[in-house]
Amino acid sequence: MKIGVRQEVGRRPSCCRIRQFRASDAAALADVFASAVHGIACRFYSPAQISAWCPETPSSESFLRKLSDGRAVWVAADDADVPVAFIDLEADGHIDMLFCHPRAAGQGVAGMLYGKLEEAALRQGIRLLYVEASEAARSFFERMGFALDKRCEFERGGVKIHNYRMVKILG
Repeated sequence: MKIGVRQEVGRRPSCCRIRQFRASDAAALADVFASAVHGIACRFYSPAQISAWCPETPSSESFLRKLSDGRAVWVAADDADVPVAFIDLEADGHIDMLFCHPRAAGQGVAGMLYGKLEEAALRQGIRLLYVEASEAARSFFERMGFALDKRCEFERGGVKIHNYRMVKILG
């Protein structure tokens, strides 16, 4: 996802607060994911690639299973407590997902989420973060201090897609 963050990491825009994931967020986060892929990543990938990546909004049950597997998940919620973005951190320092709904893009939300994640990683003694960033997310992670490791090519549903393995040493 491309977020035009020019603010400090962790700076809070007026419309959002960061909180821990709740099981009741699953459907909304599945929608954030699909909306980000179809509304932001579509600027960087072909329609066939977008369709292979996210042919439809995932079920809330599948999203709940994924987000309840032991990873840490932070949610950015608007003033009505509706999730607009989220990020996760696996125990080994892997960031599997960072997605922002298009209506919240460009407001510093991704930077706020990343700031919480990095603070938590340092508290847990994690010294290396890594991510497979989409074309849309690559510049965001570069601004957060990640270095490009390599471009990764893969297939999903017979369609070739690429992303970037990026790493950051903490501390």
